[in-house]
This record gives sequence, structure tokens and C-alpha cells, in this order.
Amino acid sequence: MDEKVKQHYLADSPPTVVRLEIKHHFDNLKDAKLRRYAHYISRAAFEGTRVTLRQVSPESEPIYDLILSLYRACDGNWNDLAKKTNVSDEHLRYFLEYSVQFLGNCGNYKGFGDSKFIPRLPVEAFQALASSTSETKIAFEKANTTGGGIYETEEQALMHLGYTDGGHMTTYYPDSPSITKDEVTAIGDLMEKKGLPLENTRLKKLPSGDYELLIASGVTSPPARDRDLGEVSTWDLEGNLTGKKLRLVFGDHIEEMAKIAHSIKQAGLNAANDNQKRMLDAYALSFGAGSIEAFKESQRIWVKDQKPSLETNIGFVETYRDPHGVRGEWEGFVALVNLERTRAFGKLVDSAESMIPKLPWGKEFEKDKFLSPDFTSLEVLSFQSSGIPAGINLPNYDDIRQNLGFKNVSLGNVLSAKAPNEPIPFISEEDLEVYRKCRDPAFEVQVGIHELLGHGTGKLLQETAPGEYNFDMSNTPVSPVTGQPVSTWYKPGQTWSSVFGAIASSYEECRAECVAMVLSCDFSILKIFGFGNGEEDLTNDAGDVLFAAYLQMARAGLVALEFWDPKTQKWGQAHMQARYSILRTFLDAGGDFVRLSYTKEDLSDMEIHLDRSKILTHGRPAVEKYLQKLHIYKSTADFEAGKKLYDDITSVDEWWGSKVRDVVLQNKVPRKVFVQGNTILDGDEVTLKEYEPTLEGMIQTLKRRQLLIGVRSGSLDPLRSTGHPSQIAPPNSQRAHEYKPRSCDLETYPDTLPWRSGSPGSPTTARPHHLLDSVVEEDDDFYTAPPPHSPPSQASSSSFVSAHPPPFLSLVYHPGADPNRAKVTVPESEPAFVSPFTSPSSEAESLEPDSSSSVTAETKDSFSRDPKDYSPGRSTEEGEPPPPYTEGSSPINSFTYVMAAAGGASSIITQVQQGGGPPINTLGGTRFTLSRDELLTLPEFVLLSLFPNGLLPDGHMGTFHEGDIYPVDYDPVSLQYMLDFFRSVAQSIPSSPAASTSQDLDISPDSMQGSTRDMLQDRAGIIVLREDLDFYAIPPRPDIDHMEMIEVKRAAARALLKQDGIFSGLRKSDEAGSTEQHLIEMLTAGGFDRDDRWGHRAPEPNKAVICSLALAKLRTDIKGDVSNNNAVGMAQKLLLFWRKPARRCWWEGVELENIEGVEGKVKIWIRRVWTLEMSVIGLR
Repeated sequence: MDEKVKQHYLADSPPTVVRLEIKHHFDNLKDAKLRRYAHYISRAAFEGTRVTLRQVSPESEPIYDLILSLYRACDGNWNDLAKKTNVSDEHLRYFLEYSVQFLGNCGNYKGFGDSKFIPRLPVEAFQALASSTSETKIAFEKANTTGGGIYETEEQALMHLGYTDGGHMTTYYPDSPSITKDEVTAIGDLMEKKGLPLENTRLKKLPSGDYELLIASGVTSPPARDRDLGEVSTWDLEGNLTGKKLRLVFGDHIEEMAKIAHSIKQAGLNAANDNQKRMLDAYALSFGAGSIEAFKESQRIWVKDQKPSLETNIGFVETYRDPHGVRGEWEGFVALVNLERTRAFGKLVDSAESMIPKLPWGKEFEKDKFLSPDFTSLEVLSFQSSGIPAGINLPNYDDIRQNLGFKNVSLGNVLSAKAPNEPIPFISEEDLEVYRKCRDPAFEVQVGIHELLGHGTGKLLQETAPGEYNFDMSNTPVSPVTGQPVSTWYKPGQTWSSVFGAIASSYEECRAECVAMVLSCDFSILKIFGFGNGEEDLTNDAGDVLFAAYLQMARAGLVALEFWDPKTQKWGQAHMQARYSILRTFLDAGGDFVRLSYTKEDLSDMEIHLDRSKILTHGRPAVEKYLQKLHIYKSTADFEAGKKLYDDITSVDEWWGSKVRDVVLQNKVPRKVFVQGNTILDGDEVTLKEYEPTLEGMIQTLKRRQLLIGVRSGSLDPLRSTGHPSQIAPPNSQRAHEYKPRSCDLETYPDTLPWRSGSPGSPTTARPHHLLDSVVEEDDDFYTAPPPHSPPSQASSSSFVSAHPPPFLSLVYHPGADPNRAKVTVPESEPAFVSPFTSPSSEAESLEPDSSSSVTAETKDSFSRDPKDYSPGRSTEEGEPPPPYTEGSSPINSFTYVMAAAGGASSIITQVQQGGGPPINTLGGTRFTLSRDELLTLPEFVLLSLFPNGLLPDGHMGTFHEGDIYPVDYDPVSLQYMLDFFRSVAQSIPSSPAASTSQDLDISPDSMQGSTRDMLQDRAGIIVLREDLDFYAIPPRPDIDHMEMIEVKRAAARALLKQDGIFSGLRKSDEAGSTEQHLIEMLTAGGFDRDDRWGHRAPEPNKAVICSLALAKLRTDIKGDVSNNNAVGMAQKLLLFWRKPARRCWWEGVELENIEGVEGKVKIWIRRVWTLEMSVIGLR
């Protein structure tokens, strides 16, 4: 890149760092409940930081991790780090300046401008700074080689966000370098017809030419009832894309979305009213299940939540940065109401209906009724986004705005934030004093009108349904622009953004700015804000404010050229494109109303001269004429006329694009970077921690915030930054910061596996029988699934012919079998699991305890309890589920695991001898990050499998650090199925403060009847059933060799996999009262159906073991006489298994037919070990 061009992309030096002042307002917030509400919403917003980063560029998340790793390397002592690495003070300062701007923009492209910025220090100096530890070296390498890297790209087009086929950068279409604008448009049009909004999506083009629409959600398989399009997930494309398919893929940003949904639920327990509770439930459903319809419901409720003490909004909101203008960037804010300034905005709302007729269009193009919105002046407490605006008008959905209304907010502490002695180029000396004095109040007036009467006015003429219109078709409205009846309008399913596409955002901002310019000339509005007496007077303080408003807009239009890229002929910021067009309108108003004055050929002395006396005679009429066209074209869906108008007036010719832009760049004033405070929860109290408005303070606040929200720092997994569902970590990885080349993803999508991860209809059952897959792979692929833990057992060679099954002893995995596999041992204290039966026909004891207390005690004593009585976080009181995690009660915020590699030197089928062939396959680990809350709701037997030696092995407590990966040996697909189910059920629990104030519940056997429904009123019980099926094949003929026998066992395993009915193996006796029938009755009364299939079923590699898992939500639809109700009794009995897993074993002999390579039948001994446990989830 040319050095002169490169200068325009260098990070600001120095940047303008200011503190977002909020302490005074927060200290006045005395209500502890409101403080907790603010804390949890702030936390939810910031938990989406990595989502925003991924929406900017591929390299943004690695750069973020690099900055944090460097902070950890020196603990914030930057001078020490520079000395240690021989980096000069100047280069250290350049690094800090770059880091601060990166964090302020939440990425390496400007949030306001969409162009990349790069460090001023040489790459060699940056690399030296990162040489202090192995972690920082790896972090730098990854950040500088991912995507476009840290520094400039060879192609200048990549320095700007935009469509891929234009050579620009975008991550809204990840891993899709060949995707075109036409393809994006075609799929967008299809989704518009199907009724699927796209705000929370990304679009991926596969090597095959098919497409995946990635939907942000906290689970990979949300129930059909929670999806916007129900069970439909695949379409055959038409037109130019004929022969290709589009598939919906849930679980984009899965880790972040699950955390966000959880924090939203926590906030719901501190909500001020029912509206807020319902709003937060809708938020949680949207972020958990990926439903934009649920998000829209949250916005409908939010609009009705009038005059709250705390104002919030969160989600995929603004679509400015998606090249196609339909996908939203993650953002969220919490702000406190400034009552004094809000009163002024309230008066503006009251006057709105009298102001609207002064706009240049008739009532046919205006809403039938102006829905007075809530308009508040806010002081921002927390704001996660790529840039903090001065005002907000939400929601962005026209159907909600036109039918229910909207909200306006002005962000006072953003407007008032100033750096000392800030330069103001292009304002003449004679106007400078008035400009400095009045620019803030002028901007407040402008923002107020812009949000309320700009975005809040106007009607879209629509055909709402075929043949139905929201205007009189028999008397079609006449356009004031053409004087002719309108001939265009919005068709069914069309929206403003879908019709106007990429220009929609900037076009609408321009319309709102023009409304502000027109109505700020009304002196009655200026009086509302405290300026003048309402009479027209350009010489008093009201006249000063009006003059400053017009002069400020003219200056904004001039400096907007910074955001125009002459190379790509592209505007990089919606508001600035709009303001440039308004400056052009001022210049075209005539009478020298506005002119650019200069005497030097290089324009270096350029100033804006605006004639105050002509604001009302020339300025306002010119803007009104422009505004009228903007509005009518929008109202009538006249895209062609609107685009031509806007393209013409925002075009940049040679003079503007080179000479004027050069002087603008020479006088560029850095945008502000805001240092925000952090809320800290200590017990039930929330305090505010503020930081110095310095380079160091900005990084410190982010590091502290990252610790508070439990975001894992230092993530250097090469796949971690994609945010895609179900990703595989590098093979054999043991620590998060071990850098490995990118390996292929394991896509655990339901339609490509021989099982389904959940019911598409409801999360309350395991696997409906009608969803049985018709095809099971007839090769060894299924052996590649990583092994779940089977019950400890040891088998003799299955080639040994015997009339009875062999004895079972403890099985310990040989630690030398594979150095890359996690070491799993059975502690010496664990008794061997010996079958008590003398023949396969022996009947196991009932798994169900009697409901009477004495019998219950005896029954529970007879259960095979798990050998370890280990339960992380178990309270001494057995009567209530563990409380949710709060900061301060644990040094560990979250736990990250890697499912260890499978395989080893043991034979392909479990047997005594250790010989045999190599493993069929090994599989790299899958990364999971679980919150402590989620961890403690997992079944006991799962925790024992994940942590056979305790939560952290002896001697390792001090060696594991935040960001480390803890390797365990467990089937990742099984764990994902369980997490999806648990999260889905958790989202179905309504937020209720009742649980947080209730006393501990006594669920001892004697009190079960009275508390079952009470306990589950705001909680949910989940029945967890696991089967470990060991099988032994009798050799079909005496002369069969070892390898041939292995193939027989493989074929037998495939046949047994197809027998996946949960209860099919227990239906050997139809006698009433038999053990099997009694067990089936209990489980079906509790939540399963008789025809249910296992939710997850997979063989264990290298062993003749099939592991199955089924989950069901405990039924609570209990009616009638509680004491005599069988369902209540079953629920009571099942709750006895809460945190107390029980095991039982059954033997049976079967004969399998049609086994590949065998003539006739194969005799198989089967040993089924069932583990039953209850989990209870819910918020306290």
C-alpha cells in the first residue's frame, strides 16, 4: 500500500479518551433490586462482546485475545513489559493507543466509518512486545495471520467493510469468499417470502455450493415450537440457484448466547414489574432458541414499559454494518433516567401532534394516530457495541412502530462528554465563541427532534394482505412531489429495509436529520428546551442555538468526507453520508446562505460561512423540499426514485473527493473513546467501580469486566473465533493456549448423524418414535464417536464359549495405551461392580422406591449408589437445588473442557488380552465452556465421569488458570445433547421472584406429598436415564479367526444400534407387577412415553459397548386429589433420585439375524446397566 494512503488508516495519536460519567446518578439509585437488575443486564450485554467482534472481521477476536494476553503477561505494568522486551516508550504508547481504539470500537474497523485502522508502531516492535511469554507469542502469530491480520492488507478494498465480491471485508458471510451480492439477495428474498427475519443470522456458502443460514442461539436444536419457522429447516433453491439447498443451522455464537440467556433470567428475578418480567422471558427465549419473533415480542412489551427508572435494550439491533442492510450487530445498554432533562423531552412529546402538520407532506402520508412515545434523557451505565450513539429511537420494526409506538432516548453523558481544549476546525474565528457555547444544547435539540419526530413520523403505504390496504385504494393519495396519484406501495411481506436494502439505514438517518433541521426553526420547540420565549428572534439565545445547530450540521457534512473512500467510491458511515447530503442542500439553497471560504490553493484555510439571517428564508425551505422527496419516496416504496435522488446528492466528484477531503483528513479530530465503569455484585449488593480516563484505564476496565462476567480469557483455539456450532479443538490439545493448525469441524447436525439430538416439537420427551432415522451407517464411521464412560466392568474374551455370561470386575483404562488420551482411573475405594445374578434370567430388583418413609429408606439403602458421594457445591440441606452462582462465592467463574481423544492400543472389542489392531479412529477434542450454574445442574453420574478424581485433581488446584482447558474423557455429542435439553427446559421456566424469597423446601419422604408441586412451581425436574449395553458374541463357528470375529462383533453392534427403543429391552414379561412393568410404569408416568427412543445412542470406540441417554421433563400437570393421584406418587418417587443416582443390571440372551458375513443367527449375551437420576433446575 502506498505510504501516503496508509497514513489515513493509522490509529489516532493521541486518541480522545473520556470517562462516561455516571457515578453521581448511580449513587442516587438506592433500590438494591434495581441495582441488581442493572448489573445482570449489563452482564448480558457484555457477554456478547465476542459476538460483536466476530461480526467485524475474522482477526478481531484474536486481536482482542492478544491485548488481554499482553495485559496478563505484565499485570498491567506496561512500562515493565516494554523494558523487558526492549520496546521504546514511543512504540509502547502507539501500542496502547491502538489497543484503546480497538476496544472502543470493539474490533479493528471503525464503528463510525467502517474502515480498518492499524497500529503506528512497526510490526517488528509489536512482535517484540509480544515475545515476553509463549502465550503472547502464539497470540500475536494468530492475530497477525487470521483474516486480514493486524496491519494493512495488499488490497485497499479489504480495508473497508462491504460485499465480498467487491473485494471488501465482512464476516456476516463467514468462510464464504466466493459468495456474491446476487446470491445474498436471492436468499434474502426467499427468507422474506418465508417470513424469517435475518437480524440474528449469518450466511455461509459451502464448497458444494449449498448454503447454511447460521442462527445465533444458545442451543443447537431448539424445539420446533420455539423456532420462527417451526420444523421446516431446508429448502431447495430456485432461479439461478437451482439445484442448491439452503439449510438453517442453529447454535451460532452458542457459548455466548447461552450465557446471555442465563444472565437475562437472573435479571428477571429483579424486574420492577410484570411487563419487564415478560420482556425478559421473551429475550431469554430469543437468545436461547434463536427466535426473532420472540425478540419482536420483547420489543412490543418494552414499548409498553413506560417511564422506568432504568432503561435497557439488548439484541441484534442496528443493521448499518451488514453490507446487505438486514443483519443486526449485537449491542446492549443499561442507563439511568435523568429526571430533570426528561421533563423537557416530555414537553416535546406533548407538543408533537401540533408539530407534525408543519412537515412538508399531507395526512395521507402520516400515521393515522401519533402514538406518544416514552422519551427520556438517560445517563449511560453500560453500553456494549461498536460505538455509543448520542440518541436512540427503537424498535426498528415498522409494524411495531406504526401499531404500538416506539421509544426515544437521549444519552446525556455521551452528549456532554468532552476532552479539554478539543480543536474545532472549519469554524471561523468570529463564530467560534457562539459555537462553543451553544453546540451542546443545539445538539440536544437536534437529537430530540431527530429521534421523536424524525424516526417517529411517517406512514408506509402497504398492501397488508392480498387485496387489503392501509390506505384508500378508491381514492389513491396524490404525491406532493409529482402531483399525481401514487402508483407504488409495499407489497405483502415487504418491509422498508427489504425494499430499500443497503441504502435504507443512511436514507432514513438523512430523513430524520432533515426533520430536525426543519423543526428546530420552530421557536416554540426551542422554548421547550429553555431557549427564548417562543417568538421568532434570530438574535437572542434561541437564535444562537438555532444558528449553532445549522452551523454544526454544515460542519458535520464537511468532515463527513473522512468516511468516503475514493478508491472504492463507497461511503463508510450512514449518518455522515446523510450529513454530507444536507451540506450539499445548504450550498444549493442560493443567496450565499452557506459557502466554503478559502484563499489558499490547497484549501488549508477553508472555513464555513453561514448567513444566520437566511436560515428561515433560504435554509429551511431548501431542506423542506429535499425532505419532502425523501419522505414520499420512502412512504410509497418508490425505490428507483429514492435511490436516484440519494445517489445523486451523495455523489462525490473529483474536487470534493480529493482536494476537500485532503484538507478534512489533515484536520481530522479523533472520535471519543469512552471509559466505562463496571458493576460488581458482592452478595446482594451492587457497587460501581470507575477507572481513570487514560490509555491504561481503558484496558484495565475491560480486563476487570472480563473477569466479572466470567468470559474465558486468552482463548487461542484456532476454531474458537468462528463462533460456529459444535467445533472441534486441535487434536491432543491440553491447554487453551497451545496453538495448533486449524483442523476440520465436526458438524453435529441432527440430519447427518444416526440419532437426533432432541425432539423438534418439545423438550419434554427424549426422542419421539416417529423421528426414527431410516438409515444407519453400514461402515465403521460410528466408532469415531469419543467414548462416554461406561460402568466399570471387565470382560473375559467373548470367544470363550460358556452357558453363562462371564463375571464382571472393575475395568481400568490402561494409561499407556495412548499418551494423548485423558487418564481415567477408578479410585481404589470404588468397589467392583459384580453381577449378583447366577443366570441371565435372574430378575433385578425394582428400581422404584416405595413412597412410604420406612419402605423408602430400606429401598434407597438397597440401591447401588454411585461409589463416590461427590457433589460439587452440594449444600448440607438436601431439600433444595443448588443456588445460582454469584460473584465472590467461588474463585472459578466458568469451566472449560476438552473431550479427550478416543482410541488406544487396546483391542477393538473389550476383552482381557491387550493385543489387537490399532484404534479405528481418533478424534480431536470438542471445547465446552460451562458456567458453574450449568455444571451443578448436571446429573451426579455425569460429574463423576467428567471428574473421576474430583473437580480438579489433587495437586492441580494451583496449576489451572483462567483460560485453561481441563481434558476429560466423555462423549461430546452426548454432553451437547444434554446441555441443549437442559438449556431448553431452563428457558421454559418463567422468571419469578417467588423462588428467590421462598424458604428452603423440605422434600424428605415424609413431606413429599405436600411439597412436590410447590417445589416444581418455578423449577423443572428432568429425568436422566442412561443405559450401558455390554454385549458378548458367541462365535458362529469353531474355526473363526480373531479378525473375522471382530468383524462379526462390529456387524452385531450395528444391528443393536438400530434397536433403540428405550423400553424395548425390558418388555420380556407382560405379567402385571413384574420388575420391568413396574419400572416402565414409573418412568412413563413421570415423563417418558412407551414408544420413546433414546435421545442419544452411540457405540464406544474399541469396545463392545453401546451407550444411550434419554432425558424427559418431569410431568407437573397434576390435578385432583393429591394424596390419591398416581402421577403425584410417581413424581414423588422419582424425586428421591435427585442427586442420588441408582443402578440396576439386567441380563438377556438374544439371537440376531441378517448379520453381515454370518449365515444364520448369531447368539449374543447382553448386559444392560441402567443409571437413573433426577436433576432439578431453576433460578433462586
